[in-house]
Amino acid sequence: MARSGEESRTALLDAAEELFSVHGIETASLRDISIAAGQRNNSAAQYHFVDRAGLVAAVFTRRMNDINEHRLQMIADIDAQGVQRDVPALVAALMVPLIEYVTSHEGWYGRFLLRTQFDQFAKLVKNPLPVSVPVIEITHRLSDILTELPSRIRRARIEQMMTHYIGVVADWEWARDQGSTRLSPAELVDDVLATCCGILLAPTQVELNTLISKNSSLKETQ
Repeated sequence: MARSGEESRTALLDAAEELFSVHGIETASLRDISIAAGQRNNSAAQYHFVDRAGLVAAVFTRRMNDINEHRLQMIADIDAQGVQRDVPALVAALMVPLIEYVTSHEGWYGRFLLRTQFDQFAKLVKNPLPVSVPVIEITHRLSDILTELPSRIRRARIEQMMTHYIGVVADWEWARDQGSTRLSPAELVDDVLATCCGILLAPTQVELNTLISKNSSLKETQ
């Protein structure tokens, strides 16, 4: 029996999520994705998504819609509780919805997101998408809070935090598929929240040197 259009689309998205993750965003061919999806027509990906950009956008958006529903609720709760400048609360709104989604769904989405983190083509595709707005809003809020950091350091810290938490989620997802030992979902949330806040709130090297100097001076006077 021939697949319906929606079934074919879903099969293509599943195959693209995996092959983009394994081979890279710009390396996995649309033909190979069509074949992996079990499509008789090797141009099925082009038929449904027009081009590579359309397919990348569709893979990114499909799961992010559900993740953002949770994320937007957490942002609304932050605003309702008046804790808009609470760094851990904002970091939790960023990463908890993704962790809870990935740890409760099969697939390659965490690893796909990690690929997009280091691919300029993918960034050009995903950044203007409406589903990227909640993440952009949270990172802008964090930047507005961390004003004691120099602007270059602040930008770097936020980028490091994004890379860290997406990388950890991707690694957890891979370990699950391999049947390897891994943290429980609750442990993963706690650990990623702690390490992401650590990245953002750690002292700069200048501050650290000043602290070390003060400690040394105190020891000398004792």
